Amino acid sequence: MFKVLRRILYLVVLAVVVFFVVKGMTKVNISLFGNHNYYQRSKGTSTNDGLVNQKTYSQARLKQLTTITHGTKYSGNTSLDKVATRYSYKVAGHTINNFMGRDGVLQLYNESSFMSDKMVKDAAEYWNTLAGTRIVEVVKTAKASDEVIHDDQEKNKYGIGGQTYNNMGMLFYPHNWAVTGLTARGKNNWKEAILLREIGHALGIPNLGGGAAGVNDRNANKKSTDFMGNWGVELVNAPLENKRGITSTPVDAAALTIAGIAWPRPQKLANWAFTTPKATVNYDNGKIVSTIPKS
Repeated sequence: MFKVLRRILYLVVLAVVVFFVVKGMTKVNISLFGNHNYYQRSKGTSTNDGLVNQKTYSQARLKQLTTITHGTKYSGNTSLDKVATRYSYKVAGHTINNFMGRDGVLQLYNESSFMSDKMVKDAAEYWNTLAGTRIVEVVKTAKASDEVIHDDQEKNKYGIGGQTYNNMGMLFYPHNWAVTGLTARGKNNWKEAILLREIGHALGIPNLGGGAAGVNDRNANKKSTDFMGNWGVELVNAPLENKRGITSTPVDAAALTIAGIAWPRPQKLANWAFTTPKATVNYDNGKIVSTIPKS
């Protein structure tokens, strides 16, 4: 009897050891190679030869859009100028990936504690309002998603994290958050701005902080009013209007319209940008208000 019990105990211990070894190997494998079947189920795609769809808008319409996205020294992205002249959708010579899949809707599943479920749902609503149609959806399972939003509890050199291009989905590093002295409202809005920007990248929108790479504002340590740029709040170098929340700009709408014709399934998005470019979407501490005219 004693031998039987000892054998059962041995088998239980062995099973536990095997479980944790396999779990550890899985984590190592994911950290080294990514998990193609979990964090990022939709492969990042770019347009054919880096060209947008040429049948959706006339060159005159595209010129309208790129005149807006050209921006200023610290806003917009001058690489997008070539959309109107060569139909080229590249930044600094590199193609721009998106994770839309064939259905034209970015499905996100949230496992992050840094970005709450409410924040992710609000970000989806924000982008859908800007687009004038549903382009982002929060799903109930990872299996149903294009990407998983999740955290890594390490403190490292990778900043706050965000959209990845190595099968790791949308990955944030909460312990890298270094901004102190913010109000609860300010911190919530700043985190939401980061989330909006990273979802924007998943939609195929580049940085919009000025110059050919869209990062002039970041390189100059300037805070922007555009969440697709170097947005910030309650700091000495942050625009005062950011205290009223995250307000979309004409550049955001025009860039989204261009991105939509670079997807595997091209779409006409934010068409109100041609007629009422000053309309906005505002997020402030969990509340979203839009001045976009209803179609």
